[in-house]
Amino acid sequence: MSKLYLLFGVHNHQPVGNFDGVFLKACKECYLPFFETLSEYPKVKCNVHISGVLWNWLFEKKQDELTSLLRKLKEKGQIEFLSGGYYEPIFSIIPHCDRVNQIKMMNDFLRREFSEEPQGLWLAERVWEPDLPSVIREAGLDFTLVDDVHFKYAGFLAEEISGFFHTEDEANSVFIFPISKKLRYKIPFSPIGETHRLLRELYGEFKGRVLTIVDDGEKFGLWPYTYDWVYNKGWLKKFFSLLEDNFSWIETLKFSEAKEMFSSQGIIYLPACSYQEMTEWVLEPSAFRVYEKIKNYLARNSLASVFLRGGFFRNFFRKYPRINYMHKKMLYLSKNINANFRIEKDRDIFQHLFKAQCNCAYWHGVFGGFYLPHLRNAVYENLIKSEKYLDDKFRKILSLEREDLNLDGREEFLLKNNHFILAVNPQQGGCLEELSLKEFNFNLLNTLTRREESYHQRLTTTLTFDSLQKVSTIHNLLLKKEENLDKFLVYDSYEKVGLIDHLIDKNKNIQESLRGSECFFEHPYQFNFKKNPNRIKLDLVYEREDLKIKKSLALEKKPWINIFYSLSLNKNILQGKDFAVEFNLFLVSPESCFIEVDSGERFSLQEEIYKTDCSLLEIVDNFKKFIVRFEFNNLGMYSLPLYSVSSSEAGFEKNFQQISLFFINDLEKSKDFFINVGVFKM
Repeated sequence: MSKLYLLFGVHNHQPVGNFDGVFLKACKECYLPFFETLSEYPKVKCNVHISGVLWNWLFEKKQDELTSLLRKLKEKGQIEFLSGGYYEPIFSIIPHCDRVNQIKMMNDFLRREFSEEPQGLWLAERVWEPDLPSVIREAGLDFTLVDDVHFKYAGFLAEEISGFFHTEDEANSVFIFPISKKLRYKIPFSPIGETHRLLRELYGEFKGRVLTIVDDGEKFGLWPYTYDWVYNKGWLKKFFSLLEDNFSWIETLKFSEAKEMFSSQGIIYLPACSYQEMTEWVLEPSAFRVYEKIKNYLARNSLASVFLRGGFFRNFFRKYPRINYMHKKMLYLSKNINANFRIEKDRDIFQHLFKAQCNCAYWHGVFGGFYLPHLRNAVYENLIKSEKYLDDKFRKILSLEREDLNLDGREEFLLKNNHFILAVNPQQGGCLEELSLKEFNFNLLNTLTRREESYHQRLTTTLTFDSLQKVSTIHNLLLKKEENLDKFLVYDSYEKVGLIDHLIDKNKNIQESLRGSECFFEHPYQFNFKKNPNRIKLDLVYEREDLKIKKSLALEKKPWINIFYSLSLNKNILQGKDFAVEFNLFLVSPESCFIEVDSGERFSLQEEIYKTDCSLLEIVDNFKKFIVRFEFNNLGMYSLPLYSVSSSEAGFEKNFQQISLFFINDLEKSKDFFINVGVFKM
């Protein structure tokens, strides 16, 4: 036992809804060359986790060269597969039964395809909560991996924690391996000589012990500038050669071998946490600035710094209310699906539910995550497919439910027919939080609210365009993909959803009027409803001394939503005001869409449009093959494209998120007006 033993491995994953081109690029420039290189060094053993999303794509697209190579490496005993949640969920944010079933789905896949009996699992984003040992054991496994920082958050002072420990929940005991942050940041970013020196230092300190280094496989070729570094300049071959040539003092192991060779270093209990960067990303910018000052101050004292930690993963749901709605809708559907279906008999509905639990759209950090429209779209697509199964089972042709969908302690309304799923929140201005199209598996209110992010200040300081064109860990890259991004740093004061009411100043231009509007989003509306077999009508009322807003939303069995407004106001107090209704609409491929007003001129979604006295507006989506039609009575119409500025693995970028549509009623002409919304197949 005179060697340093390494548990080396990779975690390969692409999110549900990612583009085919990204999968192909990842296979060509990362996954295939990595395992081809590995096969040339038979003494190097590698632990491999591949998410079910990626497995599905590899088999569906017949990537036989890669899958055959993986089979050969497995048969030779050079690699060992880790299990995990099949569609890569964060376990702590999905129900217990879904956690277990997703792991069992991956276990079954590995047995069937590779004759692998998995023993442990990859923990997505290393988000740990203390009840996970019960889940792991129930799924038939006995270990998982977290970061060494998890141990430091538990109060351990060791600079590098080695070996493995065990922990338990309700007497369900599992082993837990700490991933070395020092190695994670150095591999493959340091020159091979520096990597060699580091391993020799670790050998001197941890001789006869085991260290774990398993991290994202995408950093071996897919992260910016890494392909040239890892393959063209030969870093990976040099690294594997280093391991083989120095077999006398360093050896790679599989997890099953490590558990046989070594014993647990004792019991340990870890707090709810994730890797350090995740605990920083979840912080609000104001809190992050305080945290960063303390972190920089404590950096001079490594012993003290281990007692500093950031936030808690679940608070992404507080930070981003639109994530919260998406997450709570998933929980609502999971509860109903698990109560009415069985995974053994109804595999399709569970697959859609599990796909909707893919973690990537439920948080935001250095990767685009929630800010990437196509990832949110994939979640909603699968949520809607799941909901359609439920509605078909209970034959919900026209229904109204009162449900605390966002779990804030107050009820919302869920209205449905064969065409629409509508969620109305009376407590937030009677707004629409969801407007899903069943036929197209598409949520028009899959929107994003622009807000300040901690990294935005970097765009306005010293960061230059594409300034660091060199290989680096993803957490240190500071790139701009385009110039003048700071011009798009606009922040919203309310959630950008649908059916939001405004009073605006008619004596200003439209942009100034809307910027200075009185918005009723934060006001609770009183409500009542009527339902019969052919029609649902929901009345929402806001009233104060100078103004009464009554809006009625009616749904029948047709592909139309009928909205009627009736306003009462004190003319003396509200003189010079217009009333505006805002809809924010998400289109997944804006370049494939156009707007047409009164069957006349066509406009791009990315244009700013202002028209007066209109009665018809159509949004034609040539990608999803539907038309959204708004019919109304002589209202003004203003459309504005909204962009976000976010961080991604490729750098800072702006993304088209949605259009904001405002329908403007001149209160001097009429106090009553209607807006009817229909959706039709092209």
